[in-house]
Amino acid sequence: MSELSQHLSPGWSRFVDRLVTIKSWLLAIGCIIMAGTFFLVVIFRYGFGSDLFAYEEWLLIICFWMYFAGAAMGTYDGSHVNADLLTYVIKDPRKAHVRAVIIGAIEFIIAMALVYWSALMIIDEIDSYPRWRATIALRIPFFVPRLAMLVGFATMAFYSLLHLIVLINKGPAKSAVQPSEQQDDNVLLQPVMPETTKTKEPAL
Repeated sequence: MSELSQHLSPGWSRFVDRLVTIKSWLLAIGCIIMAGTFFLVVIFRYGFGSDLFAYEEWLLIICFWMYFAGAAMGTYDGSHVNADLLTYVIKDPRKAHVRAVIIGAIEFIIAMALVYWSALMIIDEIDSYPRWRATIALRIPFFVPRLAMLVGFATMAFYSLLHLIVLINKGPAKSAVQPSEQQDDNVLLQPVMPETTKTKEPAL
């Protein structure tokens, strides 16, 4: 699949590329922190006979942000796993385009509904301050991982909307190569045989 930013205006393209860069760095840093944490857990447990204090709590926060950042990247790339069998059934480009527009619109509506519910959840957390819920040991507010849900769903909705706009603007793709063009291509693809030079037989 081609990059989404290639089909946008220069301003929007730069903005989307920066979002993708931020999410890529977030995923990379999160992976490094998780690997380093598990390394320290092994050192503390088998080297010093003790446990790293409440490491599960900050790993849970990192996993939340990484999960929803990865989900947003999947929406951007269009790499989410799906069971869309209609792609192999519908051969008409116009019908396939209408089907893709309908699916994109449904995805955007669902993403916006999730954004709305996530916003309600964040508002509920803010209203409970200063007695909001937090983790047991480190007292990390639940607001932090739940904010990752709101940011993730909002980014997924944003990318879904951009995909839908680009899909509508591009229109249905060409179904196939015209017969004349295909014939010309076949002629061009045929190997050119070198001309054999005739040698004169020596006179007796």
